[in-house]
Amino acid sequence: MKSDFLFVNAHKTHFLKFGQGEKLLIAIHGFADRARMFAVLEKYLTEKYTVIALDLPFHGQTEWQSDTFSKAEILEIIHQILEKEGKQKFNFMAFSFGARIAQAMLPELAERIEKLYLLAPDGIKTKGMSAANHTPIWLRRLLFRLLKNPNWFLKLLKFGSKIHVVPAMIQTFLSLNLSRPDRFRRTFGCWLSLPDFYLGRRKIQAIYQKTGLPVEIFFGEKDEMIHFKSLQKMSDKLPNMKIHVLDTGHRIVGEELGKLLVK
Repeated sequence: MKSDFLFVNAHKTHFLKFGQGEKLLIAIHGFADRARMFAVLEKYLTEKYTVIALDLPFHGQTEWQSDTFSKAEILEIIHQILEKEGKQKFNFMAFSFGARIAQAMLPELAERIEKLYLLAPDGIKTKGMSAANHTPIWLRRLLFRLLKNPNWFLKLLKFGSKIHVVPAMIQTFLSLNLSRPDRFRRTFGCWLSLPDFYLGRRKIQAIYQKTGLPVEIFFGEKDEMIHFKSLQKMSDKLPNMKIHVLDTGHRIVGEELGKLLVK
């Protein structure tokens, strides 16, 4: 497995490369993960694919200089990989928040993707994401400034959870992701960038219908984050989309997934 970097503007994007297959597969992880999460799939993918797994901005060993990242910047990273590997087309694998990013780029990339693998995908319908998606950008920026010293807010969250005003899941998530400067930057970096990676469910479905892009979705039956009925409803309308249900939760990247990928 090789570790290397790509450069976009002043940013240094880390990636891992493994496999000797003829086909190229680009993989992007979810929120608070990193490229190395795909290492467990190496023995299953190595013969068919050459895999390049990226560390997203604010994650892993990627060094991102600004407070946000854009679709144009992620597209530039993808284009650099294709040029570097001498490929016109590629396969795309994306987990959770990474699947939101991948699907947002479909208008630009669909014609170049051979197959799309969506793992526990955010971006179609995710429980608890409505408020995050619809918070006005001005309010996000205001909170970014107000919460740089988040101790007062974390105490307020804890009290809110104690009196059952703040859901325990929200309190746990925010306490974990605002308590350290690197996690704070990662959380707000993704949240402030989110509007650039919004593509409505109907538009996503229209792209799948128009292009006939082969899509395989892998869903954990114990997943409490992804709304399975929305995935199934979309799949029922698309002969080019298949859903595989695994005996796992949201953290779907593992041995069971690897075995399904080589069938």
